[in-house]
Amino acid sequence: MKLFYTTNEVADILGVTASKIRFYEKKFKLRFERNGRDRKLTQKDINRLREIIDVKSTGTLTLKGTERKINKKTDLNKSKNALKTRLLTIRAFLQDTLKEI
Repeated sequence: MKLFYTTNEVADILGVTASKIRFYEKKFKLRFERNGRDRKLTQKDINRLREIIDVKSTGTLTLKGTERKINKKTDLNKSKNALKTRLLTIRAFLQDTLKEI
């Protein structure tokens, strides 16, 4: 697995055109790393694009609807991660407290 992929490589992987990737980059305000004018996409970027393409390909949502659906999933994941972090902190505190007893 490569660290970075070009726009054309990602287009081949996802089965879309390079212009579609640039379009989604602009519409969904994605930030790809760049080397001059060339985009360098990571596996995380590819997964995000794949999610956008999958949701959009159902044909039932507009671009705005697709953005809302994806952002809702992202917000949910962020909330879960924040909760997990807080619970791990509480667990560590309780373990330390138990050791002191």
